[in-house]
Amino acid sequence: MSLPPLYPLPFAPFLRPMPWGGSRLAAWIRPETVPESPIGEAWLLSDHPLHVSLVSGGPLEGVSLRQLLATRSVELLGAHADRFPLLIKLLDARENLSIQVHPDDDDARAWAPSEGGKTESWLVLEAAPEAVIYLGLKPGIDAAAVAQALKSGDLPACLVQHRPQAGDCYFVPAGSIHALGGGLVVLEVQQTSDATFRLHDWGRLDPEGKPRPLHPEAALAVLKEAPERLGLQPRAALGPESELLIECQHYAKRHHALTSPLRVQAPSILVGLNGTGLVRHPAGNTQVEPGQAVLLPACLRTAELVPDGQWAVVEVVPRQPARLTR
Repeated sequence: MSLPPLYPLPFAPFLRPMPWGGSRLAAWIRPETVPESPIGEAWLLSDHPLHVSLVSGGPLEGVSLRQLLATRSVELLGAHADRFPLLIKLLDARENLSIQVHPDDDDARAWAPSEGGKTESWLVLEAAPEAVIYLGLKPGIDAAAVAQALKSGDLPACLVQHRPQAGDCYFVPAGSIHALGGGLVVLEVQQTSDATFRLHDWGRLDPEGKPRPLHPEAALAVLKEAPERLGLQPRAALGPESELLIECQHYAKRHHALTSPLRVQAPSILVGLNGTGLVRHPAGNTQVEPGQAVLLPACLRTAELVPDGQWAVVEVVPRQPARLTR
């Protein structure tokens, strides 16, 4: 039996309640999809066991990303891969997230072998005036000082505090100590991993009145005291309506504020922010709604982004598919 040809593939968001979550994602996703209960994360594209995204339109509607990757990875990514390399989320931080560290690929083999490394970046969509991003160690603070601060309860004072504004992009390489502060909504692009080692959770209790587990041994083992390129990233113009936000070994992330059509290369993931637009290709046209991810398979080679008026869209280009073999 022949398989339907691939086309620009839209995916349905998965909403994940979190103890620090809020109610602001309704402004970034179609409101009818967001419940009134606090939501911390919307997973827009995922091949992680906690949630595997489903195609939400076209002939392949209802097919999972996992199924597509298992049978058509070369068409999707241009190479064989046993896991989709990136996970894309919207985060609504009503409260501070825990102070935490993610391992890199090498450290994950020892501390989170089923997960893998986790380098990530944040595009700030909303920032309250008092919002803070805790990212990186202050000068003179090393791993030994972090271990001592854990005992004294002074860990937050060890971290650099950034004052983010909407439109800022922060790079969080694996091994960075960090916490997203309350009052922020961000678009997060990360490696496909949920390896998170918490050091401090601000005294927060779960619904049963118990603190969440901490992982000091693992966090200190994978901590990098001075990761390269950590922090706020300079923006680089790519054209009259396009900017490069970040480029690292795992992906490139670009922001387009479109009023006219733009041709982009495949493979890539397109995430709608403000406004709507169309991904146009002879294999099929796909409407992109706010808060929706559309995967442009490698086999399509290129597609045209056509705005409906003004359209803000983020383009994410995978660089190294996870566990890829040619």
